[in-house]
Amino acid sequence: MITCDCSVIAGAGGIELTEAIPAPLLWYFLGFLTACASEFILPRIVRFWRYAAIFILAFQGISPVYLSGILLGLSLFVAFGAQGRTRRQTIGVLLQTLVPVLLVAMAYRSLTLPDNDDPAGPWAVALAIPLATAGIFWAIPYGKKQYWHDLWAFRSPHIPFLDLSRDGNRNVPFMAALPGQHALLGLGLWLVGWPCTLGALGMSFWGIHHVLTTPIKSSTDGLFVLLAPMGVAIFDRSRKLFLLGRRHMGMVVSEKKFFRPGTYVLYLRSFEDDKQRAVLKDQIWPRGVGHNPDPAGGTIFLVTSSRDEEEHIADAMRPVGQLIAIGAPEEVLPFAGAVRMYLPKESWKQPVRELMEHSRLVTLSLGSSAGTVWELSEAMRILPPQRLLLMMPGATSKEEYGKIREEVGTALRALPDSDMNKTWRGKVPPTLPDYPHEKPENSPVSGLIHFSADWQPVFTPTPPLRRPWGNLFMQLIRGLRPAFDQLASYEDRTGRRFG
Repeated sequence: MITCDCSVIAGAGGIELTEAIPAPLLWYFLGFLTACASEFILPRIVRFWRYAAIFILAFQGISPVYLSGILLGLSLFVAFGAQGRTRRQTIGVLLQTLVPVLLVAMAYRSLTLPDNDDPAGPWAVALAIPLATAGIFWAIPYGKKQYWHDLWAFRSPHIPFLDLSRDGNRNVPFMAALPGQHALLGLGLWLVGWPCTLGALGMSFWGIHHVLTTPIKSSTDGLFVLLAPMGVAIFDRSRKLFLLGRRHMGMVVSEKKFFRPGTYVLYLRSFEDDKQRAVLKDQIWPRGVGHNPDPAGGTIFLVTSSRDEEEHIADAMRPVGQLIAIGAPEEVLPFAGAVRMYLPKESWKQPVRELMEHSRLVTLSLGSSAGTVWELSEAMRILPPQRLLLMMPGATSKEEYGKIREEVGTALRALPDSDMNKTWRGKVPPTLPDYPHEKPENSPVSGLIHFSADWQPVFTPTPPLRRPWGNLFMQLIRGLRPAFDQLASYEDRTGRRFG
């Protein structure tokens, strides 16, 4: 999207791409992209012949700079492969390093071009900095996501996006749809979002261009000043169209038997959390950068994250498995993020218990509702400690946390000996750690709680986001490392992917 915007808007402003980028650098970059494309497109069995093709092209007089870019790209893939890294991890590193450097070079080149009293000069200044910044703020988080998804030993054996069991009864479809869910409408909203997004970008830059190049002599000219904020507002609405479209296309599984044991992460939370986590933040600049960030808000200028908090959670849990959740019975449209299944109000506990037993990891967002407290005490009763991870919302007060801790402890102590978890040492029920903050924090997730092999609670705070390209995903992955390390070691030792 960034490249397309650059070319379209630059053309409108009278700036040729070859003027902004020196020809050798452009050919070098195209060669590098060729190497990346060949790594993903060509089958493994024929990749070796790329070197023979490079040798032939060299004798045909192809640009040496272009061939050098190809060789650099192939060398990086070979070097990362020798270190045990995957192709996705390599792409993630390149997006975090080379792409920002290239965008900075392009912006610098655009700003230092000879002006020659060209009226497009101010347009170049207004164009180069926002687009380069937007590209950097997109490339760094996306690169981190690609690297994170293949970082852990969980990738072997490979788990598909959603590993579904087969059922012999063909009359029972594994997919379902809610009354308000329409896949074609979701696709249409997704397609409409693109012209709205590009139009908003064009409107904003057109307004900036007019203000910088045309004196305001009338009230009509003054209206062009409003184009930039109008473009930002339309862009904000268009990213919400993307989110609504994803909700219409969300996956709903009809029965729990279709989830293959050991391939999913069960996400437990209060249903009220869904409404809060599905709201996209409206701020263009994260609120209180450095002190009180707005992690779900995403980015500055005209590129803001269109993913809600639950989608960030699903991205962070993806190395372990697909995030699945039980939806509220009255929902007519599923929320984006987790794959959902729906249970009747009067008989939901036993299916949830079975999903816990067959999950690879249970992630629970702490809450004081009766259902959430039961889910937490039941998880601590039947799961090994390595398969339980708790998320602490930043808004949780000390009083609410103390109530949760007391009620869970009371429920576990009341269990008969036959129902106690075999992993409890001395049959002493585990407990939650002390309240880790002085006061509630303005953050979706202020920390993660995991348990050691002897059920000792460990609180890992999620670090504050001090960079404007940060989001909830980048906040979570730093706190997830200890819990994922422990789970990987447990699975290596036991050879089990659930239970």
